[in-house]
Amino acid sequence: MSRVFFIDAAGDEQRVGEADFPLSIGGSGQCAVVLPGVPADAVLAYIALAEGHAYVQPANTAVELFHNHEHVTASAWLKSGDRVQLGCAELHWNVKGDQVFIKVRQGVEAPELVPPPPTPPVVQAPATTSPAPPARPTVRHRKLRYALLGLFGLLLLAALFVLLATPVAINVSPAPDTQSLHGFPPVVPVGQRLLAVPGRYTLRATRAGYRPLEARIEVSAGGFQTFNFMLQELPGRVHITVDPEVPFRVMVGDEAVTLDADNIAEIERGPQRVRIETDRYLPETRKLEITGRGQLQQLSVRLQPAWAGVQINSKPPGAEVMVDDVVLGTTPLATELLQGQRTIQLTLAGYQPASMQQAIKAGTTLALDTIELQPDNGRLQLGSRPAGATVSIDGAFRGSTPVTVELASGTEHRVRLSKPGYRIAEQTVTLEPDAEQSLHIDLTAEHGIVFVTSRPADAGLTLDGKPAGTGTQRLRLTTRAHTLTFSKPGFASQTVTLTPRAGISQNVDIRLKTLAQAQTDATRPTVRTAAGQVLRLVRPAGQFHMGASRREAGRRANESQRLVELTRPYYLASNEVTNAGYRRFQPAHDSGSAEGVSLNGDNTPVVNVSWDDAARYCNWLSRQDHLPPAYRVAGGHMVVQQPPTIGYRLPTEAEWAYVARVVGRTSPARYPWAGSYPPASVAGNFADARIADTLANVVPGYDDGYRGPAPVGSFAAHPPGFNDLGGNVAEWTNDYYAVYPGQAEQLARDPAGPVSGDHHVVRDSSWRDGSITELRLSYRDYSRTPRDDLGFRIARYAH
Repeated sequence: MSRVFFIDAAGDEQRVGEADFPLSIGGSGQCAVVLPGVPADAVLAYIALAEGHAYVQPANTAVELFHNHEHVTASAWLKSGDRVQLGCAELHWNVKGDQVFIKVRQGVEAPELVPPPPTPPVVQAPATTSPAPPARPTVRHRKLRYALLGLFGLLLLAALFVLLATPVAINVSPAPDTQSLHGFPPVVPVGQRLLAVPGRYTLRATRAGYRPLEARIEVSAGGFQTFNFMLQELPGRVHITVDPEVPFRVMVGDEAVTLDADNIAEIERGPQRVRIETDRYLPETRKLEITGRGQLQQLSVRLQPAWAGVQINSKPPGAEVMVDDVVLGTTPLATELLQGQRTIQLTLAGYQPASMQQAIKAGTTLALDTIELQPDNGRLQLGSRPAGATVSIDGAFRGSTPVTVELASGTEHRVRLSKPGYRIAEQTVTLEPDAEQSLHIDLTAEHGIVFVTSRPADAGLTLDGKPAGTGTQRLRLTTRAHTLTFSKPGFASQTVTLTPRAGISQNVDIRLKTLAQAQTDATRPTVRTAAGQVLRLVRPAGQFHMGASRREAGRRANESQRLVELTRPYYLASNEVTNAGYRRFQPAHDSGSAEGVSLNGDNTPVVNVSWDDAARYCNWLSRQDHLPPAYRVAGGHMVVQQPPTIGYRLPTEAEWAYVARVVGRTSPARYPWAGSYPPASVAGNFADARIADTLANVVPGYDDGYRGPAPVGSFAAHPPGFNDLGGNVAEWTNDYYAVYPGQAEQLARDPAGPVSGDHHVVRDSSWRDGSITELRLSYRDYSRTPRDDLGFRIARYAH
């Protein structure tokens, strides 16, 4: 870094650099260093630099200049602490590192006055003779003395330089055209090396095609030192012109390059991909071999348009045209659109907006087909008596009456209303643009004839919850679903649901069973549903503990022990409900797939069903077997009927646990197999070696042959008659989820869980489970959403 010079003259301080030298000394008219009392146009002396060292020189021989009180007629080197006297002014020269301070003082400081030594005693000479004063030395003798002193000083300085200097080698690659090392004292070349006194030096080097090098080096005392430097190559200069002359951007590879005012870009040497981009022209890419090192190259590019001429017409004309949300004018419109996928939208008062996507290809002319605008829609307010009729317009469902729908104007629409128990009503309507029209239709009730016969004949009949006379009569009913209940004291009630059909009579024959007969039938060892499922009778006996001991390996906190007693006999299905069985109720159900296997096999358990869906299935199955439903709808969800009915339902958690752990056992079972964990042989469908690539917890050394769920009943039943109470799929139960701490000896009879909650209890392990925790029969889980490993089995009370 260059030195900085601070000049303090007459209280006015200024700052100059090495580039401002030489500095003139004199009057205020043209001099850098102003002396007081000197005419404005007078120049008395100069301060200049040679090899980085400063020296002072009088302007001419007539000027009296003193350097450190020595008269100077040619020039003298300046070092820190020197004083230069010109007339009545004095310059102080002080160097501090890279800063030099030049201070001008007015008036010459008077020398310090020192009295002479005491007067020597007077010696009387003989009267006859007087001694001559000593001869004064000649000027020639004085110059000789000064020359000898100077030579001695130079020899002394040379000796000191040799003692203090350090050999230095400076290597610059590639070899520079010019190279210099600046500092004080100057370096002395010796062969291929330099001798330099320890200190700071500035290296400067230049070479054509490379950036100038200026570096500071620090020479320290000691042995031979080497300094290596590398010149940085200048980039190439490319002058770019485009036709037509439009503003453009330059990309080299993926980097943007700055252009100067003459459209010249600096680009590194070597093969480069230069891309020219503009706002309305196609980008152009050129491969260039850049010569670099500051050399100028030329690149001329002819641009191709990135737009197409487009003609847009509408019927009627005058529609406003927007392209990509920018208004361009009104139809008919000839315009230019940039290439690419464009959104063209037309709007006109009284007509519906029209929008289209159009691919634009640059350099072409495109005439679009005339766009026919459609009149604004009209609105139809549609009502019926009674309300709640299903509305379809032109074959599409549009809601239920009362309803307001928007329809295309000027077009005839077919309106169709339907409601169970009423005849279908159809009517056509045509709406005016942006107009509202009302239409109210009175529906005509539709009836069918039903002949009901009961045995005994005097049994009472309840129709849709209201008394309707005896159980043997002719009924004229609307063609919607009706619930008929036949009852008589001493007999078991029976309920059927039917939908009469217009023009067709139906017969319903009911034979009521005595209570004894009903109870006897209800306690058969097995019952078969209309869908073919087999349910087995369970007669609970005595009390048992649900949950697990605190010492049981794998026990979870929600498995607190409870003392339970079941008092009512019930039926429990031998198998989980299959896809085939469920699709008799819901033909479109899709159990999906998981872990690369399908879950939709006809004989595999149905999964991905919610608790509400399982309850709806149970109600549907109850209707098939003429049993009262076990659930009702409340708030859009299924809830258990109170008091409970004998219809099909999900087993309570206690009923499931009793069969899984107690039935057929001498003591409560811990696992769905005999023995400890892991099972010694194949005992069910659990997470095994076939799915170890995706599941972390699998039964060690176990392979049941299935990656996903297995067909129901594929493994030995534990207890006999009940399949897959451990493994295959987990199962919904009837209970809302809760925990029961501190109830180990508090007896609960026929528990059915809380009356409300957010989750339902899930029991049983699945094909995804393989740890000791999940495979225990006391394991409890819960859910509120369907899962791909969660299904259900059905149950019902015996009576």
